[in-house]
Amino acid sequence: MREIQQSFLDAEGVSFAAGLTADYGDRVMDFGIDFTGRADSGVLTVTSPELIAGAQVKLGDGGAALSYSGAEVYTGELLPDGLSPVDAVPVMVSAWGEGLVTETVKEKWEGVSCLAALFRIDDDVNLRTWFDEAGLPLHAEFTFDGYTVISADFYDMKVE
Repeated sequence: MREIQQSFLDAEGVSFAAGLTADYGDRVMDFGIDFTGRADSGVLTVTSPELIAGAQVKLGDGGAALSYSGAEVYTGELLPDGLSPVDAVPVMVSAWGEGLVTETVKEKWEGVSCLAALFRIDDDVNLRTWFDEAGLPLHAEFTFDGYTVISADFYDMKVE
């Protein structure tokens, strides 16, 4: 696991496409995103649903700015009261590089041999990520009080 974390720490940035699912209890929302950047800065572009495809969130300085059709809106600090799908991306990238790993186990994710790592985000939130043999994330799940609230499947992951 140390080698995986070191590769993320040494990287100038990461890029990936992902399918995110956010479970709000009373409704479930699916999003497609592209991300390029680091844990502390980057650009997240929504690819689906079609209604908001093309919207961008620029992450940096502990906050985010939403950009869509030429308008830009500062959305405030990350993680003030909870974890949103936008917040999840920099939290994952940060955890992969320097997060507190509390458990690792070898297991399969959809037939692929993986190293599953559990990261402690805070007292109530954990992140489990399944890394393939090359050390790249295939799937991740945030849990809050034992319930999966955000999950992500990764495509075209690059650690540069």
